[in-house]
Amino acid sequence: MKIDLKATKVFDDINEAYSRLMVNSVGEMVKRYRLIVSYGSSRSSKTYSIMQLFAIILVKRKNFKITVWRGTRVDAVATVMEDFKAVLLQTPFFGNDFVLNKKDATFTSKSSGSVIHFMGTDDTQKVLGMRQDISFFNEISHFSREVYLQVAQRTSETMFSDYNPSGVTILDGFAERDDTIFLRSTFMDNPFLTDGIRNQLLGYNPFAVGSTYVSGEPPFRLMNSANDKEVSDTNVPPPNELNIKNKTADLWMWMVYGLGLSAEKPNRIYKGWSECTDKFYDELDLDIYCGLDFGISSPTAVVEVKFDGDRTFYVKQKLYLPMSKMGIPLYEYLLLHDIVGSDVLTVCDSAKTSMVDDLALGGLMAVGAKKGQGSVARNIAQVQSFNIVYTESSLELKSEYGLYSWKLDRYDIPEDAPEPKAQDHLMNSLEYVISYLVDYLSITYG
Repeated sequence: MKIDLKATKVFDDINEAYSRLMVNSVGEMVKRYRLIVSYGSSRSSKTYSIMQLFAIILVKRKNFKITVWRGTRVDAVATVMEDFKAVLLQTPFFGNDFVLNKKDATFTSKSSGSVIHFMGTDDTQKVLGMRQDISFFNEISHFSREVYLQVAQRTSETMFSDYNPSGVTILDGFAERDDTIFLRSTFMDNPFLTDGIRNQLLGYNPFAVGSTYVSGEPPFRLMNSANDKEVSDTNVPPPNELNIKNKTADLWMWMVYGLGLSAEKPNRIYKGWSECTDKFYDELDLDIYCGLDFGISSPTAVVEVKFDGDRTFYVKQKLYLPMSKMGIPLYEYLLLHDIVGSDVLTVCDSAKTSMVDDLALGGLMAVGAKKGQGSVARNIAQVQSFNIVYTESSLELKSEYGLYSWKLDRYDIPEDAPEPKAQDHLMNSLEYVISYLVDYLSITYG
């Protein structure tokens, strides 16, 4: 079977990784990689290339099943499914072979009987019930570790994922695993981009063309061509005068969306936190307090904290789940799953007065957070004055910590408020409880 594709180098790399075999411990030929991760800049063809590979697999393998995951089914249909449709339209053979079921958001190959499902992790029963040969997490940075593991343990062959390295993901730490491969790409690997998109991305580069390069071995770093040392505040290449004049130059945007490199946002709110094991945290003989941020369709977030009596708060993520997925009242869910004890002071978003009252009536020691004019900036300043140590299992908290940033005004000057519509549920929970405890325990800060 010959299939002609217009493909990029990114497709070639992903296909080669998937095709690679090895002999296992009992002498069987098996797939070399359990997890294939395609990460890098915007518009490098990561997702599209994976969809091309899936189309080939589906027509070649009999009764094979692939699931594609996004945060919601609506997003999966509107984004990744559209990429799959584009692949079918580009290649007449595919277009004639696949049948769409709009209701179920599936495509089935007439020649092989194989099927691809486009799913959302907002449907918990589907996550727990689906079994597949291959699964794909589109934009893995938006998924929780729990969801990833639930799908992984129901996937018989290969896991795929892709992302832009704009923050922490649940895959941090996977790079050292023998059964995992990370494939980095940039928009320069995609010859099919329009000039408009390519120039938009090139416009982010704050440095003169040719004055930098990316190191050849992971962990990849941006290097100064003049001295072969990593670019830093004290090792700055010549400026890109045109991009600076046009006010398009942006180092963070260039690093993440242009070069596909991990980079810290310059307007990050919190820095310098550290990590501990869950065992260390659990063995701390200190009083427990909780912070809670309500969410119906967005996550309800709970953090548990312990204060050492000096300058350090130890933090453990306890919940990150929308109330719409709980099936029972929040107070029942918290008690049933041992998330918050009935004797633990729990500081909640005071804007949701009726919800705080419901928790108190349900038997929890729930109180509203201290709010008022300037309270957001004050709460952040209080958290910044302490040492924060979070547990290794607190993955969504770690992700929010890396992305939680100040809003910038039109002159790119940070304002005294976080970026709107950011994923900040656990950050808010932490701010509620620490701000409350400063007064409650008469803690001196500053």
